[in-house]
Amino acid sequence: MFETVRRLRRSARVGRTAARIYFGYKRTQRRARKLPPDAAAAAWEARHEEFAETLYRLATDLRGLYIKSGQFIGTRTDLLPEAYTRSLSRLQDAVPPHPFGVVRATIEDQFGAALEDLFARFDEEPLASASLAQVHRAQLPDGREVVVKVQYPEVAGLVRLDVRNMRTLVGIVARLERNFDFRTVVNEIASQVPLELDFEREAEMTRRVRQNLAHLPGVVVPAVVDGYVRPKVLVTEYVDGARLLDAARRDAHAPDRAALAQAITSAYGHQIMVDGLFQADPHPGNILVLPGGRVALLDFGLTKELPEAARRGFARLVLGTANRDGETIIAAFRELGVRVRNEDPEAILATLAILFEPRPIDAGPRELRERNRAMRANPVEQIPGDLVLLGRVIGLLRGVCASLGAPLSPMQMLRPYAEQALSR
Repeated sequence: MFETVRRLRRSARVGRTAARIYFGYKRTQRRARKLPPDAAAAAWEARHEEFAETLYRLATDLRGLYIKSGQFIGTRTDLLPEAYTRSLSRLQDAVPPHPFGVVRATIEDQFGAALEDLFARFDEEPLASASLAQVHRAQLPDGREVVVKVQYPEVAGLVRLDVRNMRTLVGIVARLERNFDFRTVVNEIASQVPLELDFEREAEMTRRVRQNLAHLPGVVVPAVVDGYVRPKVLVTEYVDGARLLDAARRDAHAPDRAALAQAITSAYGHQIMVDGLFQADPHPGNILVLPGGRVALLDFGLTKELPEAARRGFARLVLGTANRDGETIIAAFRELGVRVRNEDPEAILATLAILFEPRPIDAGPRELRERNRAMRANPVEQIPGDLVLLGRVIGLLRGVCASLGAPLSPMQMLRPYAEQALSR
């Protein structure tokens, strides 16, 4: 009974928040029509700031899928105003861990054995906590150092509830406001996130990607420990490296920043355009920098298989963007099922610069307003589900190239893999 009431309250809060945001934007829309352009822009920006913070608070309170969704859309500069991406990007570090007793109970239930029989040592303090699970360092009886990923016990039921709520609300908004149809994005989240709850599938994806990238000398994928895989617990080898955002340790391991950016870009270029199987949750916490400038990719719960046609279309888009060839880009967009408001080549190139070129770290408010204004002038009106998660990868690569001062754009660095994909 208590659980039913808790879920009803959860759904009610989501509904109230959605209604507040919708009617708040309608009031701003009516008010902005009566204001001069600069004042109208300021009114819209204030409203974006207010509701971006509202969504941030909702995600941190309800957690689960709302944290995951916030992390996802926090990278989508092509879809949302900058206030949202700036606010929601804070969700990468906003998940408090579950108590150790919960972790112990889950592991022992999944394996049917005592924790002390499974591990020679188990660190109670987690290495990291995320939206659906947390990870602990441990040691196996044979001495191997490992990482143990443990799913939160309540998360599966909440994800199903939250998916229904999100689909309902986004469907209502799409019918009321034809210019704000995010059903493709929500449908992709709804189809992919539940797959993250199956750690046996994640183990299989990890093995496949590890095999695919084995010949790349600069890329490491941790091995899955056989016999230590269950639907809610996954054990992989421990890899000691620097987090991508830890500049001091990162630079000690990889002093050549441009080469590091190229190594990360190459890892994803190979996954996307050569293998057609890629890690689709590429936030900085899932990338470690190892001595010698190598990179380790972690967490393959959200792994996407890309159809051959989408691979070819994306490869053509990469070449068109790298060559600044508007006609090729338009053809690639049509092949992929992407629609923008204005297909003039110059307008296309301006839009692509916003989507794919590195965003300057020191960009001031004026430059950001100009970029947002250009995006509003020629927005992406339709994007197929297969490409939704690709947007996350490109967002990561843009940020990496900007933060590391890489001389080339991500699309230029991806060119060899696009050419390899098309040569087949």
